[in-house]
Amino acid sequence: MRLTELTGIGLGLRVDGFAPAPHTPHGPHRPARTWSRQTLRALLWEYGVLHLTGFPRDPQALTELARWFGEPETVFPAGHRVPGQPHVRLQSNVRGLGANAGGQYWHADGSFDPSRSLVTVLTCDEAPDDGGETLFADLRAGYAALPAPVRTRVAALDGGFPCRQIAEQDMRRATAMRTVELSDAERRRKLAELTDFVRPLVTAHHATGRDALVLNEHWLRDIPGLPPADSRQLLALLYDTVTRPDHVYRHHWNVGDVLLWDNHSVLHKAVPAAPGLRKITRRITSAAPRRVPPATRTPGPALAATP
Repeated sequence: MRLTELTGIGLGLRVDGFAPAPHTPHGPHRPARTWSRQTLRALLWEYGVLHLTGFPRDPQALTELARWFGEPETVFPAGHRVPGQPHVRLQSNVRGLGANAGGQYWHADGSFDPSRSLVTVLTCDEAPDDGGETLFADLRAGYAALPAPVRTRVAALDGGFPCRQIAEQDMRRATAMRTVELSDAERRRKLAELTDFVRPLVTAHHATGRDALVLNEHWLRDIPGLPPADSRQLLALLYDTVTRPDHVYRHHWNVGDVLLWDNHSVLHKAVPAAPGLRKITRRITSAAPRRVPPATRTPGPALAATP
């Protein structure tokens, strides 16, 4: 394998020629596969984003890769699944083909869940010649770049995630716009799984211990305990710091690219493809192992009163 850093700040690493070691029975040859798994995990925790080139196009290999980091999560709604692959989400800018809402805002996958998705695996099936990039911002570098008094202040604060309320609005809007088909029973079942919660704005990574901010432009709505104007001002400062150009990696997609990213270390954001150009990807998210506890707290009055 050849390793190439993608930025000068330790965000992103290209891994040329990586292929998962073949499955072998337990025995003398088993350590080769274990070494590959451990090495890839260590690289992802360090760099936040990995770009794998030459990865097999076999769908099963992609699912197996996601399993190296946790249990693949079932895609909701079912209409966005790749047929026969309940853990693989089809994404495109083609109306009626998979999920068309491409996350064109700064976010980490799975932020609506107290446990959060640990790792995302994304591969490209059709790449536009113009536009369609994915941007990544380093939450660790962003936190370190804050003035010391701001770091101290933010480390003692929580963010409010009124996810059930937001999800209900999102599903009603998507149904009205006919971008997704949901029965009332499916909608009620999904809402029953969600809750409103508060989460610390700074958490330490489970593997490296590095502190990182916890942000999401859609699901994070306020900082409980602060006046609304102060909450908006502080969140704006955090986003501005994290997403400044020297903290961002821009990935230009090619067919066959495989990207992995650590949702506890980076935010990402989709850039629209130029008009008339298609972009089609497949995504798997892996849940954090149970030994990685969710960093959340019981919502207090400030969150409960969020309009």
